[in-house]
Amino acid sequence: MTKTVEEIRYQLEQWLAQGFTSPEDRANYQALKEQYEDETLDYSFSKREITGQLELIITSRENDFPNLDEVTKAEYLDLVAQLDDLDKRQADYYRKQLA
Repeated sequence: MTKTVEEIRYQLEQWLAQGFTSPEDRANYQALKEQYEDETLDYSFSKREITGQLELIITSRENDFPNLDEVTKAEYLDLVAQLDDLDKRQADYYRKQLA
């Protein structure tokens, strides 16, 4: 039985809300997310993942944002570049946060 787009979206939302209890859960989420994005061209789940990682970098006390060490800064800029492919406006916002 093929899942509807609504069922896939609901499952993805559930996984994000509950978190992943195993690497298999994470892999299943990624595969389902890719299927959802291919079918709908809705990249909101990918954007949420990237912005969540960016916010974590910004708010982690040990990062001393915006004075990031070189490794963390490179990771941050890589995430911003990934976000730029999905949402230029949001990517610009995160670029400005580092400036």
